[in-house]
Amino acid sequence: MSVLLKQLFSRQLFAVELIAVSLCIHLLGLASSVYVIQVLNRYVSHGLDATLVTLTVGAVLAVILEFGFRQARMKLAQGVTVKPGFLLGIRVFDRIISTGAGKLDQLPPGAQREIVASPSVVGRIHSPANLVAMLDVPFAILFVAVLFFIQPPLGWVATGFLTAAFLVSTLGNPLLHDLLRDYSRTGAEVSALGGSAMRAVDTVRAFNAQDHLRRRYQAKQIEATQFHRLVEARRELIQTFAQSLGGLMSVFVIAVGAKLAVSGEMDVGLLVGANILASRAMAPILRFAQLGSSLAESRRAMETLGSFSRLPLERTGGAMLKNFTGRLELKDLAFAHEEGSDPLFESLSLGLLPGESLVVSGANGTGKTTMARILMGLLEPSRGQILLDGVNLDQVALSWWRRQVVYLPQEPEFFEGSIRENLMTLNPELSEERLNTIIVEAGLSQFLHNSTHGLDTALVNGGTHLALGIRKRLALARALVTECRIAIFDEPLEGMDVPGREAVTTVLARMARSGRSVIVFSHDAGLIRGADLQLNLDVKPVAELRRKAHQS
Repeated sequence: MSVLLKQLFSRQLFAVELIAVSLCIHLLGLASSVYVIQVLNRYVSHGLDATLVTLTVGAVLAVILEFGFRQARMKLAQGVTVKPGFLLGIRVFDRIISTGAGKLDQLPPGAQREIVASPSVVGRIHSPANLVAMLDVPFAILFVAVLFFIQPPLGWVATGFLTAAFLVSTLGNPLLHDLLRDYSRTGAEVSALGGSAMRAVDTVRAFNAQDHLRRRYQAKQIEATQFHRLVEARRELIQTFAQSLGGLMSVFVIAVGAKLAVSGEMDVGLLVGANILASRAMAPILRFAQLGSSLAESRRAMETLGSFSRLPLERTGGAMLKNFTGRLELKDLAFAHEEGSDPLFESLSLGLLPGESLVVSGANGTGKTTMARILMGLLEPSRGQILLDGVNLDQVALSWWRRQVVYLPQEPEFFEGSIRENLMTLNPELSEERLNTIIVEAGLSQFLHNSTHGLDTALVNGGTHLALGIRKRLALARALVTECRIAIFDEPLEGMDVPGREAVTTVLARMARSGRSVIVFSHDAGLIRGADLQLNLDVKPVAELRRKAHQS
């Protein structure tokens, strides 16, 4: 609720116009009560048709004007809510692509999905219809004031029931908050299980995992269903209680009014009109009660986005070195995961000159991919320095640094789009001639020739529908689209067939001959033998560094 009001009053002109239009709407809303009172007291008593026609025409005009004002108010409300909702989605997406990769890795999949979905949740709830529903609540006072004018006892009856209904609606939100949090958590777990079963369909069948996954899914689904029932029951309780208060208010207004009518203090026309006024006063309160669960859901989404916004962003500033030669130096480099486990490596120091090659070897889990990500600036080391021509990586612009690197990750991932779009992300100005040369170098010619749409083939789900070898070739081609001074290849031969391995080794050899610095993370014996330096991460805690003896 506070977010909606903040959006409203952040644009003062819109706020004034909305409040003014709302006032006109509710003043026109008094016409129905006035019409009933006048018909019962004047037409029924005297029977003049001209009076009935005049009153009816006036009431119809009031309804038409009220309809027009409501349409105008909705358009004004769209101006207040639509743009902020759109901008919120843009800001969250910018935050996703700007937050440090290492911090995003630590978020569970369910939390990641919740972050992505939160702007849609907030936008759906912070809608123009909900904003005007909230604006209507204070104008209940207008109808109550008229009731006090007609008969103060009726005003006090309405005030008591309206206050009780408003408190029920307001206090009900916190009661839903914790339930919605648990329901969101279990729903994310159910979604994660369903998504994993969809992605790993072959694995599920090949290892007869259907029964195991079915039991887990059913257990989580039961838990999510229980929380859903509790949410719906609590929501229904709040709404039903508020509606019951509305019904009781009508009963007491009629009862008190009837007593006053019998005593001669008011007539039947005023009694019926007063009941209509009380119902009009209660209507926005009841509608606000229906918003309770939505507002609690919005609050939960905003808390999620608030927690996400506190994650540190990847730095954007820094220097851009001129005439970078490709000289790389590591000084006392170390890395350990935040949960306090033993370091993957520490006290790591080495120097790599332009044209030299380094192979980092080690068993799975010894830190090869972690070191590759550190060199790319995707993770921060626990301590130590990475020097580029003597300048600390912390001092250079990461966007510039990544344009200096041919980077082939171990598990290539691609964004939603065509092959051409993915290949040219780093260098949109790449010529068609150079692109075709890279395709040949990466060994993609036959694959693209056999594809119906060639370079316009769509990559979906990060390209996971393609074989690993093809994804590696695509990643190699993507890495080659820019001129570089250094190459970082993480397990480049994994999943490759013989032609693919030849394409990778040819590219690596060409880069070394052209004076590029080459760093390969691999346990392949052939790559290890041909390297100028070998770093063995199997040796703990300080990795073993060997330099190849060159024959004179």
